[in-house]
Amino acid sequence: MSSLHPTGSTSTRSIAFVSLALALALVMAFVMAAWWAVDKIDTRELLNERQSIAAGLVARKNRIAQEQDSSAVGDDAVVNLRANNQPWIARNLADWMSQFFSHDRVYVLAPDDRVVRAAEAGEQIPSIIDLRDRAVVEPIIAKLREKLAVAANEGDASMAAPMGTGNTDTVRLPSNELAYVSVRPIVPSSGAVVQRPGEEFLVISVVALDGDVLGELGQQLGLPDLRIGGPGKGKGALPVVNNAGRTMGFAVWTPKKPALVLMQETAPATLGLLLVGGLSLFGFLMWLRRTMSALEKSQAQIEYLAFHDPLTGVANRALFDVRLRNALHYEYLAKAKVALVSIDLDTFKEINDSLGHGAGDELIKQVAKRLSSRLPEGATLTRLGGDEFAVVQPGVVSEGHARFLCQTLLDTFHDPFLLAGEYVRVTASMGLALESGEAVSSTEIMRRADVALYAVKAAGRDGFRCYEQSMDQSRRDKRTLEIDLRNALVTNSGLHLLYQPIFDAVSSAIVGAEALVRWEHPTRGNLTPDLFISVAEEQGVIERLGLWVLNEACRFAANSALPWVAVNVSPLQFNNAHFAQSVLDVLRAQNLPPHRLQIEITEGLLLQNSPVVRASLESLRANGIAIALDDFGTGYSSIGYLRNHSIDKLKIDRSFTQLIGRDKATETIVQSVVEMAEALGMTVTAEGVEDDLQRHTLVKLGCATLQGYLLSRPIAGERLEDLLASDLAGASMRKQPALR
Repeated sequence: MSSLHPTGSTSTRSIAFVSLALALALVMAFVMAAWWAVDKIDTRELLNERQSIAAGLVARKNRIAQEQDSSAVGDDAVVNLRANNQPWIARNLADWMSQFFSHDRVYVLAPDDRVVRAAEAGEQIPSIIDLRDRAVVEPIIAKLREKLAVAANEGDASMAAPMGTGNTDTVRLPSNELAYVSVRPIVPSSGAVVQRPGEEFLVISVVALDGDVLGELGQQLGLPDLRIGGPGKGKGALPVVNNAGRTMGFAVWTPKKPALVLMQETAPATLGLLLVGGLSLFGFLMWLRRTMSALEKSQAQIEYLAFHDPLTGVANRALFDVRLRNALHYEYLAKAKVALVSIDLDTFKEINDSLGHGAGDELIKQVAKRLSSRLPEGATLTRLGGDEFAVVQPGVVSEGHARFLCQTLLDTFHDPFLLAGEYVRVTASMGLALESGEAVSSTEIMRRADVALYAVKAAGRDGFRCYEQSMDQSRRDKRTLEIDLRNALVTNSGLHLLYQPIFDAVSSAIVGAEALVRWEHPTRGNLTPDLFISVAEEQGVIERLGLWVLNEACRFAANSALPWVAVNVSPLQFNNAHFAQSVLDVLRAQNLPPHRLQIEITEGLLLQNSPVVRASLESLRANGIAIALDDFGTGYSSIGYLRNHSIDKLKIDRSFTQLIGRDKATETIVQSVVEMAEALGMTVTAEGVEDDLQRHTLVKLGCATLQGYLLSRPIAGERLEDLLASDLAGASMRKQPALR
């Protein structure tokens, strides 16, 4: 037995040693597994932190341009900048943008790069580019001016050329700070305000990174020491690059390391759990599961923010591009196409101006909610920016299917929107492009949808149209006609005026004449105004054409015995605050007294109720120029705006004249118009007089002057001078068959 004791003792020690070794091995294996897991989790968390910071910086950089465009795209911005309306510029651009959007410094530049206004921290500063910004801002300004010049040289003189053009980049300031600099052109939102290439104002924002930007982002991500600095041991670091890919600096922070912190905090408990083996392993696995779940949720949130519009929650442009490319490249089981609907709100700018930007944001959210509620399965709604939306619908089997989609979306605008306590009716214009993936690229189908959208807007808005190749041809034809018209104005060839005399209703004497522009096109022959006036208005040529007509008419009147000449003026000409002065300059140059000129306007101009229009009308009348309201009765015809504006004459539209002698109700209306005009101190001219019954009835109803084919067609100036020289001008005009 004694011989067995050492053996037993050795065996016990061996077992103890093996057990201890196994225990140590298990502990070491557990520690190594735990350390590996901690390292993997903390590494992934660091990667997520880098992705979150990168996504946040990109979002802030992109949002600067959107914030600038919220006030830099609009007719009012261009008009007020041209007028140097400093209070408006402060409230809507420089001071307001600096304070509301926390842009550190904001500069507004004139077309000659002169600083119109500058602001810092919501307060006005001297109108120069700060030395802190000049070295980096001026090259960006020059680059943008070069881009705008290239667009102009390529022949795109429409307002669509500069829209969306801008430059936002990351720079290092002379003070060694990192900052975002964004330069955007200030452009009109419609053809109502004409802006030629080279006339663009610019808005420049400088937003420092190492301040509110990183501070707010750090608070959102739980990284309170997020800042600009140099990478070092124990720090997270993310290169901050410019548009060229050059590293400008580093965003650094202290990583959270949730796994390591958690392990340090739970070390005593973990050692205790090791004693019970299975419980420790179970607890570790559960902890690992919870941590991975939290990381997955964090990653999902980052991905959602990267692909969705923060205001509405619908898809943003990045997701839109992906969905559109996927839809075009997808191989369908049956023959199908992709429908792209481009959507634009018709009165968004007016709502922003009248109810404020808050109401505009609320409208955008309500529109997105309504459109989303009517989307068919598989469709994607996207907010492209501002008031622009788009819908991608794959698998469309017919044009009727696509048109039904557009009508469904359009129906969502039937009910008014509740904004700032008011019910507001809003309409939308939609352009539809229906194409197969192998036929067009994503860029081309977007262009076609936009072309169809422009066609809807040109036709009066509030509707939808499907793209047709003729739309491109129509745009090319208009572009060609625009170029020919510009050449005609430069060479002073082809354009000429005819004059339709206006007669005293009782004596039949010529009391004046209306100047009518005609164009003898070199290849298309004689063109009537309805064929080229609209092109001139759409393409920004109307101011030059209107000035040419005014010069020619005043020159003729000054060198003839014509008592006065009437000239039609486009509503777009009144958008220029200097229009009244340009009229007076023409009168002075042609030596024509102001009382020998009448300006004819339409009712639509008065309905704008614009301070600029009202001031121009008052200035013209104060200088002795009479104002005539053309085509009266075809529009709103309100006594209220006649009393509130400066009007001297009403011209009854020919649609009423044609019913004279055949419709008693029309005669009663005309007589009421005459009596109302007399009460307001106005005279009345009846247009479109074509027979004796109309003439005699209109005289009986009290019309002071008459105009129409019965009395004279539009004639050349030489012929009108012959009639004025005749002692029996009125009688001869009525009797000569050649004039009827």
